[in-house]
Amino acid sequence: MNGADEKLRVLVVDDEEGMREGMRRVLERSSFRVDLAENGEEAINLLEANAYDLALVDLKMPGIDGFEVTRRINETPGRQTVVVIVSALATVEAAMEVTRQGAFDFLVKPFNPKDLKEVVERAVKQRRLILERETYLTELAGERNLSRQLINSMHEGVVVLNINREPVLMNPKAESLLSVHYHPQLTLEDLGLSAEVRQDIEGIMASESQKDEARVRWEQMRERMLEIRVNPYLREGKAAGVIVILEDVTRQWQAEQDKTRFISMVAHELKSPIAAIINYINIILTGMFDDQVGKIHEMMERSKIRGEALLDLIRDLLFLNQSDAGKVEKSIEPLELKAILKDQLEFFRAQADRRGIALSLEAPDGEYTIRADRKDVDRIYMNLISNGLKYNRDGGSLTLVLHQEGGSVVAEVRDTGIGMSEDEQKGLFEEFYRVKNPQTSAIPGTGLGLATVKRIVDEYNGSIRVDSEPGKGSTFTVSLPRA
Repeated sequence: MNGADEKLRVLVVDDEEGMREGMRRVLERSSFRVDLAENGEEAINLLEANAYDLALVDLKMPGIDGFEVTRRINETPGRQTVVVIVSALATVEAAMEVTRQGAFDFLVKPFNPKDLKEVVERAVKQRRLILERETYLTELAGERNLSRQLINSMHEGVVVLNINREPVLMNPKAESLLSVHYHPQLTLEDLGLSAEVRQDIEGIMASESQKDEARVRWEQMRERMLEIRVNPYLREGKAAGVIVILEDVTRQWQAEQDKTRFISMVAHELKSPIAAIINYINIILTGMFDDQVGKIHEMMERSKIRGEALLDLIRDLLFLNQSDAGKVEKSIEPLELKAILKDQLEFFRAQADRRGIALSLEAPDGEYTIRADRKDVDRIYMNLISNGLKYNRDGGSLTLVLHQEGGSVVAEVRDTGIGMSEDEQKGLFEEFYRVKNPQTSAIPGTGLGLATVKRIVDEYNGSIRVDSEPGKGSTFTVSLPRA
């Protein structure tokens, strides 16, 4: 018998000593390890203390009989003992009853060693089948657990629908994206998918193709843009359900929206100055002002202003593009902001004098050192000072105020210009945003200056804010970490 290799442990339960000893001798010659019990009580005690592969149990014993011992064995959680009933009571009813109690086979007394070996051989095979089945189920459970862990860890949301269009699996990402918590009574309608997606699901379920490609669409749901892929779930070549893959593509969608808006704005900003320059050139080329040199100079001056505005726009666009691509080289060093602002005021003094605008710098004694790239600092404050002059009134003033606040150096750019309403301030730091009213219509600008300033200030973990009131001027306050 195969028991010789497996060294299986057997419990023999019989109230006849001769029968017990006879079975023990036969089994030990086949290298089984054998324990003996003369009644049901002793058998149960041994079963509680040891694990047995096989049990040969007499059916009729005083006290606890073979039926009860068999029942106890099969009701014990985790026990894998194969039971063979040994009895002289060879009736169909008895065989059915022991089978119902969980016995594997029935050996009728009297029997010879050959009969015993044959029934034990069958029991050993059954034991192997049980172990193989347990191993398979354990591996299957492990694979299912691994599969669920993989699905739950996916970046995408996953919803599995059965043949009846009922959700049978949802990972946490899908619950989050759909704002739905999975429960067994969940329906397809509860997922909140659009009619178009449900049509995709029906289309795949109705398809006879085994290679039906995934159906993909973008759908906006609860302030998110989702890419929804509906895939067939096939079993033995037939549709068994649908797998719905959900991916949050809000960022990509917003980027596309921003790109479209950006291109539209750039085209609009480029169109106006180029059209104006070409128009002036065409007028000059007609010759109608050949005898009016002053008029030609005036048109050329206007073309120059438009061209400079166009060049400023291109420079700003190149800077933003290089900044986004991480191609702007920076040299971070300690900078004394007070000295930089003095230099910048001198740079703008001639422009301010032409309109009678008074420039001043207020800064208590002390150091105003920051760590930054000099080009970045120039870009921040030259933009703000330039705006403070462009949107100021003739004979007004522009004042720079420096002070320290905690761990920051704070610079205020105060002008006495036209100011802004609360509504006009809302989009102030967005690309291409410009305040549009009768007072600003003739003032050139790209709409990129303040957006650039905001981006640079953010890069240094600083902050910028504006306080303004129509007719009373504006104050831009920039705070940068102190060195």
